[in-house]
Amino acid sequence: MFNYNGHNCDVCNEKFTPQSDVVVCPECGTPHHRECYKQLGHCVNEAKHAEGFVWQAPQRAVNPNVTVCPKCQTENPKDAMFCEQCGIALTEQQKKNPHTPPFVNDIREQVTGENSPFPAGTFDGDIDGISYKDMAVYIGPSSAYYVYNFKRLQREGKRARIFCWSAFFFDGLYYLYRKMWLEAIVILLIGSLLALPSTLIMMETMGLIPATSPLLFSGIETAATGCSIISFMFKMWLGLIAVSRYKKKVVKDLKKIRQNSQTSAQYYQTIMAKSGPSKIVLILGIIMGISYLFI
Repeated sequence: MFNYNGHNCDVCNEKFTPQSDVVVCPECGTPHHRECYKQLGHCVNEAKHAEGFVWQAPQRAVNPNVTVCPKCQTENPKDAMFCEQCGIALTEQQKKNPHTPPFVNDIREQVTGENSPFPAGTFDGDIDGISYKDMAVYIGPSSAYYVYNFKRLQREGKRARIFCWSAFFFDGLYYLYRKMWLEAIVILLIGSLLALPSTLIMMETMGLIPATSPLLFSGIETAATGCSIISFMFKMWLGLIAVSRYKKKVVKDLKKIRQNSQTSAQYYQTIMAKSGPSKIVLILGIIMGISYLFI
């Protein structure tokens, strides 16, 4: 959620505070005091909606004599070590960048901040300049699991033996779920070829193809057994490489996003827009699972 503290209500022109009851227009995102919105009866920028107006926080004038709290936007004395309003520590990095967009800190706070359910230090560090905190925001669900294993890979290299059971059981679907599209297509094609002999035998058993079909070549049972063994070994290999492949994808994606972003705000907006696994694949997986139970 965007932090509106320190910004002005466009109706009464008074600043929002941590105690303010803020109502946001669902059309354009303009914030109002709840009472102001009730008195006005509509968004203060309603006339601009037809033009596609979207509210953006105005740039605040930089005051070199104050330090703006990145969490609640309270102006503190320049040398303050803690925010006078919310009490958080004002680190040296925050003092250098006091006007970082508030939503950036809000996003990272949800996953990696003081209220995070994970142990302190879980998301400390980086790979090639990409912080684990940014990776956690980008990964979404299971971020702690992946960051922990990314750290192991970074520390132990090839000595790290990390097995991903999700990749073993769901092979191509797992890679689709984690948006590793090329790998998923190759895996699904290989899996389909390895399953072909067993599929043909099953079709003959169900009467879908005649026993005299040329598709049922001599030695197909032996081929089916061999393909099953190869398929199992292939799935084991997919489980072993899954986390390493995903680490490379995450770092590569974030580097590309950072390279194409003009500002920190744009960088985090893009991360949030592209974060998390594929929801479509998750829904398809659930539908397939339910269909399998009925069949």
